[in-house]
Amino acid sequence: MRVLFILSLSLLMTACVPVWQQKPIEQNSEDVFWKSRYPELIALNNWEIKGRSVISQKSEGWNVGLVWQEFDGLFQVKLQGPFAQGGAVLKGDKNTVSLILDDGQRISSANPDALIKETLGIPLPLEALRDWVRGIPFAKEKYEEIEFDEQGRIVSLLQQGWQVDYKRYIPFKDYSMPGKIFIKKADQGLRIIILDWELTSKQQAIEWMGL
Repeated sequence: MRVLFILSLSLLMTACVPVWQQKPIEQNSEDVFWKSRYPELIALNNWEIKGRSVISQKSEGWNVGLVWQEFDGLFQVKLQGPFAQGGAVLKGDKNTVSLILDDGQRISSANPDALIKETLGIPLPLEALRDWVRGIPFAKEKYEEIEFDEQGRIVSLLQQGWQVDYKRYIPFKDYSMPGKIFIKKADQGLRIIILDWELTSKQQAIEWMGL
């Protein structure tokens, strides 16, 4: 009877534990957090990042300062480094992109990746990078592999033959955004260190797009 009483008391105490204290039913937290993160990140269209990058191709390498600004499909990417005696600026939208060199030369194209490769001679998957830097897969193409951490953040992504590894995330408003990204494909590589994330405004976009 004593054993029965103890068991009954134990069951009663367990039943009285508040719901918020009870152990939740186990589920894949990575998927739950990712499904919550993705809609927020895909809707983040007005942003600016500042940092630096290392672009490598075979035995060559370039250290480049990076300022990337986006506002509702309009973008400006400043590459502050060895190109054309100081740097290059890319401006564009979903239809076309222009590359402005340090000497004032301006070249336009509908294919930003091809424009950069032909003009600067470096591999830079700009279209995909616009999504990768936000910590999401490139929306226009399927990915081959993807891996998340326990918070639903991408730590590894294979897409378009590029291996994208997220080494660090940093806080930004209510988000957790990439702070260090290593990207590699065959003998081509790109390392991006993001020091700061900010929101952009329409007025800022007007100014840097020259509208």
